[in-house]
Amino acid sequence: MTNVDLDTPPCLQARDAARRFAGREALVNVGVEATNRWDFAAFWSAAEQLAAGLRSLGLGRGDRVALWMANRAEFVLLSFACEIAGVVRVPLNPRYTTHEVAQIVADCAPALLVVDECREPDAPEPLRTIVVDRAEWQSLLHTPAAGAGLYESRPEDLCSLNYTSGSTGAAKGVMLTHRNWAAVYRNMLADRDIRPDDRLVHIGPLSHASGAYVPAFFLAGAASIIAPAGQGFDGLLRTIQQERGTVFTAVPTLLTRLVDHPQLHNFDLSSLRWIGYGAEPIPPGTLAAAVARFGPILAANYGLTEAMMTCCHLEPAELYRDGHLRKGAIGRPYTHVEVVLREPGGTAVPAGDIGELTVRSPHLMRGYWNRAADSARVLKDGWLWSGDLARVGPDGVLELVGRSKDMLICGGFNIYPEQVEQELAAAPGVREAAVVGTPDSEWGEIPVAFVVGDQLQEQRLRDWARPRLGLRTPKRWIILGELPRNATGKVDRPLLKQLAQQGGGRS
Repeated sequence: MTNVDLDTPPCLQARDAARRFAGREALVNVGVEATNRWDFAAFWSAAEQLAAGLRSLGLGRGDRVALWMANRAEFVLLSFACEIAGVVRVPLNPRYTTHEVAQIVADCAPALLVVDECREPDAPEPLRTIVVDRAEWQSLLHTPAAGAGLYESRPEDLCSLNYTSGSTGAAKGVMLTHRNWAAVYRNMLADRDIRPDDRLVHIGPLSHASGAYVPAFFLAGAASIIAPAGQGFDGLLRTIQQERGTVFTAVPTLLTRLVDHPQLHNFDLSSLRWIGYGAEPIPPGTLAAAVARFGPILAANYGLTEAMMTCCHLEPAELYRDGHLRKGAIGRPYTHVEVVLREPGGTAVPAGDIGELTVRSPHLMRGYWNRAADSARVLKDGWLWSGDLARVGPDGVLELVGRSKDMLICGGFNIYPEQVEQELAAAPGVREAAVVGTPDSEWGEIPVAFVVGDQLQEQRLRDWARPRLGLRTPKRWIILGELPRNATGKVDRPLLKQLAQQGGGRS
């Protein structure tokens, strides 16, 4: 295990790692025509020069720099460079629309936006913008690092603004300090099986969870490998095979599609030793199919932007309980994280009961950018109220049952959509399922099920569900070709609620 000091900004600890692992491979960018590689020494030299380049533009501590580009090496270099220079990075999902980016820019007023060529035409005016690979970018990459005012950040200084997806309203900027990020990496290195010879393959957006893994693997002396953009699963699978990837992480949606990929068995994936998943519930069928294909090497991770990445984890050894794959399990708290399930008034719920998951740890956000009231609503007495409902199983493993705002009351009976979804995902022919509540004159609220699969029929679904779900059986069913998702890949529940109000079959 690599020790991480919370009182030392991560960039200084990464500089030490770069010296310690100087000749090892740190970053690989797999391209369509060429693959570029950096060892630790070369990578850190480039990051320092880029940091000096940011300083040469007149940027100082606390200034915001927004990053809006597809997965590529420049994103990783710039992320490290921002920390070295003391400026605040604002990572933007490459799938964000121009309108979404404009809202975030208006909210945090970055001094600079760095984009790739694809997003250059959509850059908000009159924000100063630099395009990677153009002349100005190349100039930044060759700025002498000496005397540039680098490594001056303090642990309590703001390090990044990470915006929530905004699916339930305007996106909020989560303020994370250098100390917060050091705590994230400490959590990962204390409890996740990260080894110096690992090769982490990135397919998810580096602007989100995938990018959060890079520094932890860097501190351990492991390599990050960026799969080619725009080549989908073939690019990911080919990269794992050619680069002998040992780890990759994915949202369950990606895993669902990956295990159904017709060419999956044509690739040599024997180098993989663990696969991480998280960000949303995993359908039981997807988990079973992934274990059947890859072996019991899947590991769940639970976190949220406000408590970045590392709240709970379920390691491969605990995928099964009593011979069956667990449903809805997020595992146990990280070593340096406290979790308590509470009633709305703040009292801890009795063992086995459902309560809101609250978290206390050094990696909790400082608060939301310019949103004091919202910050006070979720940060209470040093605890973050996650909005997620969970219970502790008999062996101490936490199980999610849904979001507090998604719970519905049907005829006086509490229904937790995630519990229903876990059951429906096991129905014959169902690949994915989502459940939302909608108002009803008779019941108050009713559960509406959206299902995706092959040759599905409403009556068969009802007949299958009733003996298993009883009062929780959906009262309306809507069959879709796929579930709508937001820019971060999560199910777009507000849109589903709108669709539910427009009609559908009813039992």
